[in-house]
Formats: sequence, C-alpha cells, structure tokens
Amino acid sequence: MTESPQFNYIITIHNKEDLIKEVLTCVLICCRDNSHVYPVLDGCTDRTETIVDDLIKTFAHIPITKVHTPDVHEIRSINAGLKAANHEGKGYNIILQDDVLLHDFLLQERIAQLYDWAGEKLGVVSFRHGANLANDTLSSNSVQPFADYVENAYGHGIPDARVLLPGQLAYRTIAIKSPVCLPFDLIRSLGLLEEKLAPYMCDDFEYSIRSTQAGYHNGVFGIRYQSDVDWGTTRTRPDSRLQVLEKRNIGLIKDWHQDAIAHIIAGVQTDQVIDVPGMVTRAEQDLAIETLKRNQKRLEQFFQPDQPGLVGRVKRKIKTTLQKLMISSSKQESAQQYQGEYKG
Repeated sequence: MTESPQFNYIITIHNKEDLIKEVLTCVLICCRDNSHVYPVLDGCTDRTETIVDDLIKTFAHIPITKVHTPDVHEIRSINAGLKAANHEGKGYNIILQDDVLLHDFLLQERIAQLYDWAGEKLGVVSFRHGANLANDTLSSNSVQPFADYVENAYGHGIPDARVLLPGQLAYRTIAIKSPVCLPFDLIRSLGLLEEKLAPYMCDDFEYSIRSTQAGYHNGVFGIRYQSDVDWGTTRTRPDSRLQVLEKRNIGLIKDWHQDAIAHIIAGVQTDQVIDVPGMVTRAEQDLAIETLKRNQKRLEQFFQPDQPGLVGRVKRKIKTTLQKLMISSSKQESAQQYQGEYKG
C-alpha cells in the first residue's frame, strides 16, 4: 500500500487576533494523521499567540509547532516556517497568510490526487491566481509584466482574469500566492525563497522562475477558500514602501534571471486549462460561480475611492486601473460560455 504523503501547513501571522482562530481552525479541520502545522508568529504583539496556545490544547492530536520571528515580514517568515518543517520523503507544504480560510476539507486528498495525476514535474501550485510572462518582460517598465491571467473563482474577482473553476488546473509560469503549495521535492531541489528580496514583494515570481528553469511546470488549481478583500493588511493599510520594493525586486529578478526569462518566453509557456478527472462535482463548481459574483461586487465596493489620505489615494489609483481593465460584456459572455462548455 502506498504511504500517504506528508503535509506541512505554514501560516505567517502578524497581529491577527480577530481572525486567526478561524484561519487555524480551518487548517486543522483539513489536517489528517500525516499533517503538521507551523504557525509563524511574526512580531505579534496582540492576543494572537494566546489564541494559538488555546488551539494547541484543543487539537492536541495534531502536531502544532510555533515558530517565532521578530516582525521580519513575509519572505523571511515563510522561510522560518520552511526551515522548521521536515521535508523528508514525499510531501507538500501548504503556505498561507493569516487572511485565508481553507474551506476545502478534502484538500489533502485532492492535492495528492492532483500531483499523482500531473506527474512528478508539477512544481509550484497556487490556489489563488497566476500568469505567464509577457513577451516584453525584459524590456517592459511594468512591475507586473504578465499575460494570460487566471484566477480561482473563489478569488476576489480580478478583472481581465480567466475564471478557474474548482477541480481545474491552469498551467502558468508564475504561481501567485496565497495559498500556495510547494512540494518537498521542490524545496530539496531549489531551496528556500530568495531573502535578497526581503521584506516582501515578487518572491513568488522569482521562485516560479527557478522552478521553471529546473524543468518543473507551475500552475493554478481551483479549491474552495475564503479571503475577503478587506481582510488583507496590504489592501487596508498599504505600506508606503510597497511600490518601491516591487520595482526594486522586479529589477533584481530580471538581472538574475535574464537568460531564463528569455528562454521561458521563447517557448515553454502555455495557456492550457485542464479538467482534472474525478476531482469535484458540478454542484461545487456552481457554488464557486455564485461566490465569484458576490466577490466581484465586494471588490467594486471596496475600491470606491471616497476616503481621504493615503488609503484614499491608493483606492483612487486602483479604481482607475480597474476601470481600464473591467471585463466587457463580451468577455463575461465568453466566461459563461466557457462554463457551459465544461458542463456540457
């Protein structure tokens, strides 16, 4: 009998006392006997750790190992969790931030089935969204030089992104977190995230390039999760360094991986979307479509640019961008037709 793969859940947390109990409870319901949970407490000064300690007592049958970091932000906190985790044998790291609720309680079974079906060269898989590199990536001044966007139907409802239904796999070069899956084999082969990009921004871009360069195929896989647009700190309290860090890190990635990027653009990308057989029911996909409609309305409401100060300026800028990218009625009809073709 084939031994079940191991699952590490690495959750990066910074002062999320209002949501962390729900986040971790969802993770723990996903867990099986082959699971280990690593909450990374990154400079928490609120009641987060107390809540984690209470959950450790309640779920005593599931190993939970706390990891502490001194407010180092996303890249180094993820690496701290990966360093604490065991990567022997066959297994997968499920990495998520503190604003994600995993609602697919067959997650482990489905991830194992996905990687068995796709083969050993399936690399980074995002459960949220992803994209290919644009043809002009190396010459473009854009901090997001991407094309062929695809987003899980349980995402925010990003305009201009192809909708991915539960149980579908979209092969894309750049897998964008979170949540995201990193197989143990990938960690053993590539190592950790690049900390020269710290504290955050574009680390998933860089790691996806390394994964592709090593012969893996990355992608986006539709599962059920919840991450409301107003839960994310980056969206509600944007850091003034965000754009500077993004521009700096994109420049570093182009310098480091110029040849790899040119090779990827020249021919190893695909916009393929595949239905993984026997994965989900039609009812699960119908529920995802209804959720997408609600999330799109929330996204539009959240970015109403009527607030003063920095948040208002950020929202006004994003609102303008969204207006430029809004899905036309013809694209909406195409999405509906796509859904109908799948059902048919």
